[in-house]
Amino acid sequence: MLNLRVEPARQMGRQLAIYGLLGVLAGGFGVGFAQLVRALSNLFLTPLQEASGPFLTSWPGASHLLLVILPAVGGLIVGLLGTRLAPEILGGGIGHVVEAYHRHRGRMRRRVPWVKGAAASITLASGGSAGLEGPVGQISAGIGAWVAHRFGLGPEQRRVLMMAGFAAGIGAVFQAPMAAAIFAAEVLYKQMDIEHEVLVPAIIASTLAHGVYKAFGGGALFAVPPVVFSSGLELVPYTVLAAVLAAASIGFIKLYEFIRQRVGRTTRVPAWARPAVGGLVVGVIGLFIPAVLGAGYGIVDLAMAHAETAWRAALMLVGLAVAKAVATAFTTGSGGAGGLFAPSLVIGGALGGSVGHLVNLVAPGLEISPAAFVVVGMAGFFSAVSNSPLSTVIMVAELVGNYQLLVPALWVCTLSWTLARRHSLFREQVASREEAPFRLADMMGSVLQRIPVRAALDADAPPPQVVPVGLELRALVARFAEDPQPVFPIVDAQLRLKGVVDGRLLRRVVAEQGVDAALVAEDFRAPAVVVRHDESLFEAIGRMSQSGHDALPVVACDGTDRVLAILSRRQVVSAYHRTMLESGEGDSAPPEAAPPEAEAGCAVIDLAAAVEAGGLVDDLVAVDPDAVLAALVYAADLPSDIDRPQLLGLLRAREAVMSTAVGDGVALPHPHSEGLGDLARTPRVIIARLAEPVDWGAHDERPVWLVCMLLSPSGVVHLGLLGALARALHDAELRRMLAERAPLTELLPRLQMLAPPRPV
Repeated sequence: MLNLRVEPARQMGRQLAIYGLLGVLAGGFGVGFAQLVRALSNLFLTPLQEASGPFLTSWPGASHLLLVILPAVGGLIVGLLGTRLAPEILGGGIGHVVEAYHRHRGRMRRRVPWVKGAAASITLASGGSAGLEGPVGQISAGIGAWVAHRFGLGPEQRRVLMMAGFAAGIGAVFQAPMAAAIFAAEVLYKQMDIEHEVLVPAIIASTLAHGVYKAFGGGALFAVPPVVFSSGLELVPYTVLAAVLAAASIGFIKLYEFIRQRVGRTTRVPAWARPAVGGLVVGVIGLFIPAVLGAGYGIVDLAMAHAETAWRAALMLVGLAVAKAVATAFTTGSGGAGGLFAPSLVIGGALGGSVGHLVNLVAPGLEISPAAFVVVGMAGFFSAVSNSPLSTVIMVAELVGNYQLLVPALWVCTLSWTLARRHSLFREQVASREEAPFRLADMMGSVLQRIPVRAALDADAPPPQVVPVGLELRALVARFAEDPQPVFPIVDAQLRLKGVVDGRLLRRVVAEQGVDAALVAEDFRAPAVVVRHDESLFEAIGRMSQSGHDALPVVACDGTDRVLAILSRRQVVSAYHRTMLESGEGDSAPPEAAPPEAEAGCAVIDLAAAVEAGGLVDDLVAVDPDAVLAALVYAADLPSDIDRPQLLGLLRAREAVMSTAVGDGVALPHPHSEGLGDLARTPRVIIARLAEPVDWGAHDERPVWLVCMLLSPSGVVHLGLLGALARALHDAELRRMLAERAPLTELLPRLQMLAPPRPV
């Protein structure tokens, strides 16, 4: 009895030790990073800001002009670091962590924390409009992944430790450990959902990291004066604040995406120089409004300060919020290695302060404290841009040090999130826990492991058609044409399985040589990938995926290799849904009422979703098809761990088979998915509009101006998407929108109308 209790206690102690170690490491790294940023900022940026004040009030001198140059130089260094060492460090950081959690099994390269730390410190010290919380979160997430690797933990524990490290880094630097822990569990999803497995490890690691940070003298980020919520009537102006924050958050997200597309992904400027372009624009803004450079926490202090003239203070704060939003979009949208967490708080705080001052002007009897609106505005704005209302409510209490603003914070955060919930700064978020890619795979896998192959076979199906080794080619072709069976086993005289007919080889030979009477079935034999009828459907679907076949011969388990049936992917999906319905999972709706995603499993043709995943590349500059492919591969928004040279090789190999120019000015490059690896799991269509048409060798001899690169699983999804894309491009309205450089947000509704999702 005692031994039964010792092992669980030992396991729990090991877990607590790992979480504690992670918290100490993240806290120590946070201290070092914050001190490095502070030292570099005091050396380069702070003296220039102090000499200029919040706004430029005189003709700029030589020291003022340094404010223009400094962010551009910092951006150039960061661009070189990122493109040479780790492209995933470019940008905010939180999105990369969310993507690693959902799609990369919690893996982050070991160099990421070091490169991100160096690049982010340069961005912030040179005046980039960004924060250190996002970079610290990405750095600490990398530490969590490293700790999981050192202790030999699996993907599930690695994901948890990565997010616990993420929370620890933010909780330490922002000095809000509880809010950071909830934020780490909440930011993964667009809907109000939470990853509860992350909470306890994140709380432990974040608390210890906060303690380490405080032990080394980390002070509060803001000096918040005493604030209260004394009357229910105050909810009226707080409602106005929520509406203002929601509208501003949507505008900021659209501005950020616009800059990200136009600057961060432009092909007119090399990738290493794009952060410098953004830095130059930030420098010009900083020349006139130096307060927006760096984290910008001085704007929050300014918003909380007492103002003699309310309307003038409100106008000033609105101007600072707009300038900060533009500068932040150019810093991180162009690839600067800074976070979006702190700038969002600053923008929200400035807007909250402006609303507070205007309320005092319109309704002085309420005796509103603008500082209270500043704090609530910070939380409400970040709640709206990040889809994380729960953590931001807790953040207010930790910032203020009491629960006086809990009611207005809860009201404003919920309202602003509700109004702006369709938008988010972090496109890597998934809708909910049920739609998390790894969870869907785990859930389907656990169901398929319980279903034997024999349960998926049709009891009244006729015996499978087999072909003898010596069947002549003419008869073999007739068999393929007349029988819908997806695969044809080849058997010997004793009906023992020898292999299967390689349909691809058969089609190629017939197309090139015609029906040659000298060829027989044996000449087209390929090794048979089989499954026994007593094995599970999980094993069967795994072998289908590895072999690239959509059907497998089912053999007896007595060692005779007798072919009993043919198992298709359709039968696997049908058996899965039958099991779910019988277990009660499908009682709420009949099978025909299920959405396409549920009905079709992994085989859904959704052109609009594929285009949204791939994105747009505008004004691509190249002189020939090969140059177009090379430029497109490196300009496309692809996962950070994708081998782009390998992808380019696959595209070139496909182009060597036959030109993918389909006429009418369009090319559809589509490499075979066998070499794409993880990239083929999510269908993507990257649409590129060329700056100048290119001769692509099309049959109608028209030059190509529109290139749509398709990356998707092979088989029915690949062919279905290719067909849907080709049909959609015949639509005159869509062609007009593409020619007029319509943004992605306008193209997607048209694509959904032209090619609605359909299961196969």
